[in-house]
Amino acid sequence: MTLTDNRIDVLIRRLKNNQALSEFIFISAYPPRKTPNPITKYTVAVENREVSNKRFFIGNRVGFREKGYLEQVKLRLRVYAPSRTSGSALLRASSMVMDAAEREDSEGWIRSFLLTGIGFDTASRTEYRDVILKLEIITEEGTEQ
Repeated sequence: MTLTDNRIDVLIRRLKNNQALSEFIFISAYPPRKTPNPITKYTVAVENREVSNKRFFIGNRVGFREKGYLEQVKLRLRVYAPSRTSGSALLRASSMVMDAAEREDSEGWIRSFLLTGIGFDTASRTEYRDVILKLEIITEEGTEQ
């Protein structure tokens, strides 16, 4: 596990412990068989979609230079609604996840949010929305990767 994975785990742990999301269940997106069927509670499936790593220098041309890496991560949080709920309930639940993520990001890793349209999962026979977080995490060279 890399330092970035550990930092993402910290963010997810904060979301799990957030009071507003106390009724939500968090699971990993893979393997998909872990998704409950039928879904009886709001469920969030967590998936790292893309990670890119760029080398950079901290500082300016006259100042102290520190080598490091900028990791850009696209983190998908798929929010499933319990069966027999409305689209507005799903929108409210996904908005709650976005709001909680913004509040729990004390390090400033989140650069942007994307909320997708409503989709339908045939395996679990329920609707979902994706909350996509675009993160930028700086790791100084010499720090464990």
